[in-house]
Parts: sequence; C-alpha cells; structure tokens
Amino acid sequence: MTAVVVGGSVTVLQFAETAGTSRWLTAPLLLIGAVAVPSIGAELAAARREEIGLARLRGIHGPRLWRLLLTEPFLAIVAGTAVGLAIGAAGTVVTTGRWLDDAAPALGRPALLAAVAIAAAGLLIVGTSAAAALREPLAVQVAARRRPRRATTLAIFLSLLVLVGAGVAAYRSRSSDGEPDLLVLLGPALVGLALGQVAIWLVRLAARGLTPVTERRGLGAFLAARRLARADDLVTPVRLVVAAAVVGSLALSGAVAVSTWTDEQAAVEVPGARTIVATPLGAMGAVDLTERVDPEGEHLITTAIVRNETRLAERRAYVDAARWAAVVGDFYDGTPARAASDAVPGLDTGLAPVQVAGDRLAVTLSGIRVPRERSFRGPDGGDVLVGGGRAVITLDYVTSANNSGAVSATIDVPTDGTPVSRSVRVRDCADGCVVTGMTVDRDSRGLIDGSDFVILVRELGLGDADLLAQSWAPDQGSIRSAVNNNFFRNYQLPEKIVVNRADGLQVAMLPGAPLDLDIDLGGSEVPVIAADEDAPQALDLGGDDRTTDVVGVTRSMPLLGTIGTLADIRTAAVGSGPTVPSAEVQVVARAGTPRSVLDEVAAATDARWQSRTSVQESLGDRFGGAQAAAYALTALACALVALIALGAGVARHLRDYRRDVASLRVVGISAGTARRAGRAELLSLTVLVLVTVVAGGWLAVRLLLAGLPLLSIPVAGLALDTAPHLVPLAVPALLAAAAVVLVGGRARNVRASTTRPSLLREEDR
Repeated sequence: MTAVVVGGSVTVLQFAETAGTSRWLTAPLLLIGAVAVPSIGAELAAARREEIGLARLRGIHGPRLWRLLLTEPFLAIVAGTAVGLAIGAAGTVVTTGRWLDDAAPALGRPALLAAVAIAAAGLLIVGTSAAAALREPLAVQVAARRRPRRATTLAIFLSLLVLVGAGVAAYRSRSSDGEPDLLVLLGPALVGLALGQVAIWLVRLAARGLTPVTERRGLGAFLAARRLARADDLVTPVRLVVAAAVVGSLALSGAVAVSTWTDEQAAVEVPGARTIVATPLGAMGAVDLTERVDPEGEHLITTAIVRNETRLAERRAYVDAARWAAVVGDFYDGTPARAASDAVPGLDTGLAPVQVAGDRLAVTLSGIRVPRERSFRGPDGGDVLVGGGRAVITLDYVTSANNSGAVSATIDVPTDGTPVSRSVRVRDCADGCVVTGMTVDRDSRGLIDGSDFVILVRELGLGDADLLAQSWAPDQGSIRSAVNNNFFRNYQLPEKIVVNRADGLQVAMLPGAPLDLDIDLGGSEVPVIAADEDAPQALDLGGDDRTTDVVGVTRSMPLLGTIGTLADIRTAAVGSGPTVPSAEVQVVARAGTPRSVLDEVAAATDARWQSRTSVQESLGDRFGGAQAAAYALTALACALVALIALGAGVARHLRDYRRDVASLRVVGISAGTARRAGRAELLSLTVLVLVTVVAGGWLAVRLLLAGLPLLSIPVAGLALDTAPHLVPLAVPALLAAAAVVLVGGRARNVRASTTRPSLLREEDR
C-alpha cells in the first residue's frame, strides 16, 4: 500500500510540476490512501491481536511490547517508501516522456518531501491502530473468534464529515470562477467515499430488514442476507472501490472531454488533413501558389487568420471561397461548424484583385484642360516658374513577398492635347504583384495651385496587363480633404472627377492634395459570416474597413471558433494593402493530395507540413491538456489502492469465512448451500457497486468536472463538453464490479477440502 501511494504521488507530483499544473492533483490519491491505510492498519493490529495477548501473558509490557508490535510495520513502510520512490521515478520518466515534450527529472525535492510525509503518516496511523489493539482486554486479544463490532463515535463522525465535505466541494466547484482550491480537487474522492459509505449503510439496513423475509426463501438467501448485515470482509472495502471508481469516472470523462475538444478545435483551426505555414508569402502570395500548383482547385486551399484575442471586434479569417466546396467539402459534417461551412461558398463574389507581372510601367497621357505655366519673382529677385501641366501618376501595389510598394511617373502634359508617353522600371513586380490603387497628382513646383487640370490617361500598363481595363473610382477621403482645404475656401468640386471612358481614364485633379483612385468594385459590400458579433465589421487583408454584408450568423465557424467574421480572401484582397503582420497564412491540403503537390508547396514555402493529429497534440500542449493526463495517473493509483485494500480485507477474513462454512457443515448445511449463499452475497455487492459507481460518477461529472482545471479554453475556443456520457461512466463501473467479482469470488470459493468440519478441531488444539 505504501509503495502504491508513494509511487503514485511522486509520479503525479513530478508530472504536474513539469506540465505546469497544480501539485494538488494528487489530493484524491492522498485522501483515499488516508482512508485505506487505517483500515489495513486495523487489520494488521487485529491479525496480531493474539500475538499481543500471548506477549502480555508472558510478561512483555511497555517499550518491549511496542518494539515487538511496530518493528515489522516500520520496516514494511520504509521498504514500501523506497520501492514507491523507485516506481515514482520510473513512472515520471515514462509519463513525461510520453505526454510531454521532454522527460522530467526522476525525483525532485517536493516529491521526496511528499514521500517522507506519506511514510510518517502511515507509521502514525499504524501506531494509532496498534495502540487501540493494546488497550483491548486480554480476553478479547486471546479469543479464537473475532466478532463484529459496532462503529465508534469517531468513525460515524468522520463518515458524516465526508458527506458534508462532498456537498461543500460540489457547491464550491460550481460557484468558483478562478483556480479550484484543495477542497474542489478533493471533491471526486469525497463524492465517491460519501456514496460508498451511504451504500454500505443501505446494504446493511436492507440486509437486516430482509433477513426475516429470506428465512422463507431458502437457507442460501438467509445466510447471504445475514453476512451482508454483519460481515466486514467484502462490504467495508466497497467504499474504497466505489471512491476509486468515481475518481476514475471523472478522470475518464475529463480525458474524453479533452480529446473531443482538441479533435473538434483542430478541425476548426485546420479544415483539412494537412496544413503548412505560408505567412511569409502573404495571403495573395499563398493564393497564387495554390493556383500554380493546383490549377484545378481540387486539393489545396488558402486560409488566413487574424486572431486578435485582445480585440475581438477585429478577429477575422479569410478563405478561398471558390475552392471551399471542392477541397473542404463535408469535412465539418457532424461538427458545430457545419452550418457555417455550408455557407462559405456563398461568400464568393467573383471579384479578384488585379494581379500583374512585369518590370516596366507604361503611361500615356493627354491634356483636356491644362493650366498655364506662370512665373513670379522669388526672394532672390529671380523669376520662378510654377504651375503648368506636370502630372504625377503613382501606382500602388503589394509584392509577392507581401510588401507594399509604389512607382511614380512624372509627365509634362502638353496644352494642345498631344499624347505623351513615359515608361519607368518596376523591379518589385517582375515576379508578380497585386495592384491596390493609384494616385494622380499635379506637380505645381511648390505652389498650391487651384487651376483646373483635367487629363486623359490613354494607356496604363504593367507587363502585359492593361490596368485601364479596370474601372476606377475616386477615394472619398481625398475628396473630403480637398473640400476642407483652408487655402481654397468654398471650393467647388468639378462636375466630373473621374470618368471611365472607352478611350481612357479622365481625371480632374484636386488642388493642394493628391487624388487617390481605387479599383471600382461595383457593389462594394463584402459578404461575411459572423459569430457572436452585435455589429460585425468587414475588414480587408490590410485591416481597413469595408462595407459589410452579413450573409449568415452562427455559433461556431471554421478557423475562428465562436467569435469573429469569415470572408472570402479574394474579395477582401481587392484594393487592400499588404496582409497585416498578425495574420497567420496557411495552405491546407485535403486528404489524398498527391505527394508531388505537397512537395512543391513545401519547397515554395520552405516549411513542413503538419498533420491534423500533430495540430491536435499541439492544442493539448498549448491549452493545458496535460492536466487530464495527470488526473488519469491519479485515478490509476487510486484504483490500485482500492484493489489492494479489497484484497487485504478478503485475505484477512478468508480463514474466518472458511471456519464459518465448516461450522455450517457441522450442523448439516451442505457446502452447495454455502456456495449459493456466497454467490448471492457476491451478486448483491456487484450490483451495488455497479449502481453506486454509475450514480457517483454521474454526480461527480455533473457537479465537479466543470470546475476542474482540465483545459485553459481560449477566448474564442469551443466550449468544453463536461456533460456525463455513458461510456466514461460505464467502463469504471464495470472494472470495479469485475474487481469485486474476481477478488470476492476467491473469498467465496467454497471447497470441501478447505471447509471440512475437522478444521474446527484442528484449530482448537
């Protein structure tokens, strides 16, 4: 027993310290051990009662008697502590190496102190039991038979204290918002012990009430009821078996909840079988990569997530909606995000950013209304030329490396309408770039000129792309700045600022400020799916506001979970600046993607593919899933303690039971009748354990699981399912019942050779 308690405590302590979880996860094990050790101590003292009586008859008293009584338990506890430390050290290395990144040190100072404390407590408890045995009358000590004794006042008080503690733990667990305290962590063991004690009381009361009834139903039933009402060998250890099984139910329910959460959360974050980081490429760079490697759109899809867990209003994600149905398909069927997944293809507007490739920008302009060149005398007395028809065309773009850039061409526009051309080098776009906007300004050589200046852009091309094929619209911010210009009060805007003509783009320049032109999106609303947003705001890839069209509201979404907005990545890229640095860009591959496709993407991104399983494991590591593993280790140690206690109780009373059967055979009751009585008793206890463990597990999960530190759920993560489920409740109950059947079956195995009546005469000699 000492080896199991010490070994389990050391393993859980070392594991918890390495995982950064609470050391008090060992609390249920320590409590169950504190209940089991006195029982075994009392059994040990009772087993040596005759030895104590004989020693007293021989005149051995005082320190000699104490030394005789405690030497063997002391050596057993010391040896058990040493073995427990070895088991704990090995368990620490194995468990931390299996569930954590690196194996932890085999032993630490807290673990050593805990082992010493457990050994000292065990010795104290055994010493207390020995003292109680020493105080018994000599006639009781030398008696050949042990008779059942009534529970002491202290035992009844402690049993009631366990009941109260279980209720308080359940209340505190449901009302506490922060880290659970020690009483909450003790809750599962308290609930199990309380229900086990109640079950013992109920079975004894029921057996006493049914004893007269069973007299008319056969001798076997009568004997079974009488033993259930009086004997301690199987009934009393049931309390520990139930407690350990309840802790196991809670641990298994927690493990199932954590596994289910990490599986569903991994599906939320990765809508496919594999994912690879493509953040250095930017969102549109990753889209270009998927178009090049998978032109049919059957295997790859680009996603971008801006988590913003501190600014939830800006939490958003983008997906390639045109590829969603083919690549993702039914991936989210059976998950909370299915409705949102089904609505994603509706986010596709058909819009796409203007993507070009080339190393020269060609511009051709002609003047429609060109201001004349003027001169004035400068401070040095010389003439200074100002005004005139100098136009500056600036093209803004985002490179394939997700960097913003711009190229300008300054052109002297003739007053007679003659076209004039200019070509400038654009090195950044040789490998491709996305055009985000254009600026048209006048170069008035330092003079704030309000003269009318209208031009016609006849040609605007980069590489093979004709940028005039796009419709352009004036930015409203530029217009407002011109209207509010203090140098030109009551300024009247031109009737037509921008006109998309068949022969070019007509632009009327503004005084004192450049005119920003955006690609005309037509219906500029960006469709989004929103979750937990009162007034969702669509943002482009660069983080700027866009007109929002909410096409769906859901409680859970792919990539984002329970909070945020989801939009089409191509629509959000039109006219957008570089993808914000906080965005996590990924390329996701569906199951069955050819290896050649995966290898090409890995080479382009200089990264490694991650499977969904690895993402699931990383989620457990990031959000504290190791706590469930620590609790599972505690539950395993509790089960071993209960099994040892059950086996010790049966072994201690096996001789008494065989003597009782031999006595029954003396008065003419057959071994078959005694065997049927034992089976009826065992069946009753098995059913009792099954019902009590299932009920206790249900109560523990219902009342306590939500308050235990199983996971640190992220702000937008899926909710952890802490409801009771059949399998996690049934498995510990069946195992506990099997333990009772196996151990109890050995105790109730009535053989003619071991229960012969002559056994009584042999023992009396």
